[in-house]
Amino acid sequence: MLQGFLQGIKELTFPDNCFLCRTYLNSHHQKQLCPSCLSSILWNTPPFCLKCSRHIKIFNDQGLCPNCLKTNYSFDVAFCACIYEGPLPNLIHAFKYFGKTALRKTLSRWMIEFLETYQIPMENFDMVLPMPLHPTRYRERGFNQAQLLSSAIAQHFQLTHKTDVLYRFKFTPSQTLLEAKQRWTNVYGAFRINHSLDIADKNILIVDDLMTTAATADAASNALKNAGAAYVGVLTLATTP
Repeated sequence: MLQGFLQGIKELTFPDNCFLCRTYLNSHHQKQLCPSCLSSILWNTPPFCLKCSRHIKIFNDQGLCPNCLKTNYSFDVAFCACIYEGPLPNLIHAFKYFGKTALRKTLSRWMIEFLETYQIPMENFDMVLPMPLHPTRYRERGFNQAQLLSSAIAQHFQLTHKTDVLYRFKFTPSQTLLEAKQRWTNVYGAFRINHSLDIADKNILIVDDLMTTAATADAASNALKNAGAAYVGVLTLATTP
């Protein structure tokens, strides 16, 4: 009886509603989206670019998307679970800028499901790193959304999770405010490495929430490669088409 009473108080205080449409879920907070909103999420599907994993609409002999055909990225491979369209931008915006950190449960689960569905060999990675925020940005936000995701990924696959190896020492304007070419110059040389011996000859997976031009992923991967990493992969929740 007491447990039922406490559950009732919890439901009144923290209603079990869909994050997007606010429909009542009656899931005891086990779900965060209603079936209708969940069905509107656009998943990244094969055939994938062999480099960045974006969906390839017109397949070619190299197996690469147009961007990867013309760009020599520093990372070796990237994986992206969803397409940054539909309701997903609103979810990521709420997650990053409005402190809806509870969304990490759903968002990280989608990333894990993608990796398991397409049998990505996670055992080949030695450690998982979050894409770091500059300390100023971290103080403003109060958390690093990439770290919330990377922690769940590392825990699920039982991989080492390090948050003090890759750091962002250069404070830059938000990438969302810049044109494509400006994004590359904005993050050039923005990352440095602590404890380089920890990553020497290791296979590293960087986790972030979104890939657009891949400029940030490239700059972070370049810093890791220059510090001795053998192989660098990037995993993001979403990618632009």
